Amino acid sequence: MEDKKSMYSLRKTIGILGLALPVLLLVAHQELLSSMSHYYYTAGGVFFILILSAFGLILINYRGYPKKEGEFMSDRLITTTAGICILITVLVPTKSENPLATLFFTDTPYLFGHQSNNLLGTIHLLSAAIFFFLLGYMSFYKFVLNNEASASRNKLFRRSGIIIWASVAALLLIFIIEKLLGINMDEIFPAYTFWLEWVAVYAFAVAWLVKGRINKDIQDVIKKFTDRDA
Repeated sequence: MEDKKSMYSLRKTIGILGLALPVLLLVAHQELLSSMSHYYYTAGGVFFILILSAFGLILINYRGYPKKEGEFMSDRLITTTAGICILITVLVPTKSENPLATLFFTDTPYLFGHQSNNLLGTIHLLSAAIFFFLLGYMSFYKFVLNNEASASRNKLFRRSGIIIWASVAALLLIFIIEKLLGINMDEIFPAYTFWLEWVAVYAFAVAWLVKGRINKDIQDVIKKFTDRDA
């Protein structure tokens, strides 16, 4: 029972941090940048580093359910890989170019920050893409395996996975178009990366909150208030 409670708590923590991340970045820097990763170079960098590091540490320590016969990957393998990838995303930030707005510093950024290093930029993008892909996989394939889950919950989990994958696919498609045509899509759709990342983050945040039975917590709180007033 304690293990289940601990697992529910970890899921809700991931969900709450996911909901808070883009809001805290905007509040801290008060300017819309081209991606969440660019907030690494601003006052919002504190939240960017802390929350993504928390994602990584929680996911690495998340056990999930044992691997069942016929399953391709265990919960533990998926979340550990995703956790490592998001830690790499923090340690190897995006380049400090084309942010759409003011950055606080670019010359001496923390750790491996850089202005234009193709290798580091590729590592950052790939690790972030793998992180989102695995969380989409977790939501679409893994969260629906619980026999006790209702059909509506399973629909939500699958839709969350699809939204995450669609957001990542849209980003990859736009990046390819930019490279092929030599254009900057931010001039047409400002901060498109930031908004698509927000959609993906909220999709997995909601899935993890529901998987953590946040609805039961809300019902318990409402019941306490109604019982008190009765």
